[in-house]
Amino acid sequence: MNSKDTDMLAKGLAVIVAEIALGVNGPFLFERFGLYLPLAIATAVVLGAAVGYGVAALLLRASNREHAAAPVPAVQQKAHPKAA
Repeated sequence: MNSKDTDMLAKGLAVIVAEIALGVNGPFLFERFGLYLPLAIATAVVLGAAVGYGVAALLLRASNREHAAAPVPAVQQKAHPKAA
């Protein structure tokens, strides 16, 4: 598996976990706004998928970021004594 496959697997897992976590709590979270039970669950699942994907993408971007190289001190060039 290469890095791209691993990233997509992690994003997929985050989407599934967030869908389950919010989908189970959908009636509790969204019925108070007047949504019927199936619509409350569907809203929670879609919102969970978006949140899970976004959080996973941000974490993967932060963990895969390359750090800048340390600055290299300037090298002073000296002319060879025979060249002068």
